[in-house]
Amino acid sequence: MALLLPDEHPPRLWGALLAILAVFGLAALGCATQHAGPQLADEGAAFVARDLRREGLRFGTDGSTRALWGYLRSSHQVVPAAGARPGDVLFFDTRSGSAAPSCDEGAGHAGIVEAVSRDGRITFAEARGGRVRRSFADPARPTLRRDGRGDVANSFLRAKRMDDPANARYFAGEMLCGVARPRLR
Repeated sequence: MALLLPDEHPPRLWGALLAILAVFGLAALGCATQHAGPQLADEGAAFVARDLRREGLRFGTDGSTRALWGYLRSSHQVVPAAGARPGDVLFFDTRSGSAAPSCDEGAGHAGIVEAVSRDGRITFAEARGGRVRRSFADPARPTLRRDGRGDVANSFLRAKRMDDPANARYFAGEMLCGVARPRLR
């Protein structure tokens, strides 16, 4: 590149091209997509929102689980976990530990109820780790991993980490903080 004389200005096209190349280069390295703030898009919330829209609901949120909980809580019906039925939306407080799960404080994951057994175990669909999964939550026995028959009572929603507090929660039943019943069509 030639040196510019004091009264000369670089062509604007070159500056724009260099900026575009820098953005694409950073994006390829993964730098442009990382940010220090909270993650807004959640694959569980996106999965649930997609299903609700397919069923005819029209709404807008920022893509976060907390926003989806806020919308369903204010515009639809909140029901007790013991009254969950297919089509209801489950919300989970995925923070590592606190006195009690709170959707208002930490709703971090969502799923859709597929079935509820006679003993109250909820089978739900969720998106996590890039896959749609079938998981289980037993609100009456939130800390039970497997029942007497060996069936999963509560699925793991988070992996154990070295820095987890003593009261850390791992099972879906322990993290269940709310159930919403959307009013569809």
